[in-house]
Amino acid sequence: MAKTKKDDVPVNSKTRTPTKKKTFSLDDFKKNLGADDFKDKPLEWLKLSPALQKATGLPGFPIGYVSLARGFTNTGKSTAICEGIVASQKMGRLPIIIDTENNIGMERLKMMGFDWDGNFILIDNEFILEKFGKKQDPKRGEAAIEDLADTVKFLLSEQSQGNLEFGLDFFIDSIGTLDCIRTINAQEKNTTDNNMWNAGAYEKSFKYLINNTIPNSRKENKTYTNSLVAVQKIWIDNMGNGVVKHKGGEAFYFGARLIYHFGGIAAHSTKVVKATSKGREVAYGTDTKVNVAKNHIDGPLGGISLQGEIMSMPHGFIFKEDLDDYKKQHIQYFRKVLEDDTLDANDISDEFEKNNEDIDINDFVGKAN
Repeated sequence: MAKTKKDDVPVNSKTRTPTKKKTFSLDDFKKNLGADDFKDKPLEWLKLSPALQKATGLPGFPIGYVSLARGFTNTGKSTAICEGIVASQKMGRLPIIIDTENNIGMERLKMMGFDWDGNFILIDNEFILEKFGKKQDPKRGEAAIEDLADTVKFLLSEQSQGNLEFGLDFFIDSIGTLDCIRTINAQEKNTTDNNMWNAGAYEKSFKYLINNTIPNSRKENKTYTNSLVAVQKIWIDNMGNGVVKHKGGEAFYFGARLIYHFGGIAAHSTKVVKATSKGREVAYGTDTKVNVAKNHIDGPLGGISLQGEIMSMPHGFIFKEDLDDYKKQHIQYFRKVLEDDTLDANDISDEFEKNNEDIDINDFVGKAN
């Protein structure tokens, strides 16, 4: 051993370089683990009509979320989803219109500003059955809940593979229309079925989509942001103290982050709007209520829960006080449905009757062609 001259402390003849202590980085650790923190993209909205915006305090349907338009029959649900479809197309996104109820009128969408020569994909039950149902069972005679989920998953897969270079907005009208495979098989074999089978199929088939796939598309590391908007009818469980239940089960109610409720809770609580002129009468709209039943949106608009009264018309939502302006703006529509080419807006009087029967606005849109 050699000795130093200064303090006689023995040292090795060969000098060693001290090992530097490794600095721990949690960010590097998470990156190596594949668990990076990615912020959400800035929130955008599929903007609906000014009337609905003012009544609810919200712009419309949030992009990157699962939203629900619920209520009894003919309370304004489909009007909301049609406005969302038009907004999606005008934003340069790709609306995926999944009409399982044959309730979305082509002429009505055109009247609301939809371009049938523009970008969109229209899917009906026949497509769902042929593309997915019969691949599982060639003898199957109708589309199933599982096939509907496979349709959404297929289009998202096409997007991830670079075959659909759009942000996708899925519009389903409506949840609860289709049965599950097990129910279909039971009906075809004329054996006993169970409504809970359908609820379970929605839960199983859509659980990952609505809780993970759609909301994760908001992250900055995702190329496209995708949305899912669905219509769902309700019913009242009188055996459960009047609790609101959803046709097809509760999967979408629990999974949705924003829910608009149209009409009343215990009943429709709507009025049919009728136009009369020179002895002719036609029902053309619905006076309804709208409220925000659920709002779990991130950001300053989260938690807002306002309500108001609006009118569902062939061209979208308006306020009752704007009815005269609406008739003037769309006088050609009223001339056609009332079959009078000389009709003036001042010639049209309005009546509001309690909705004791189902009125489909699309029926009267068709008369205006």
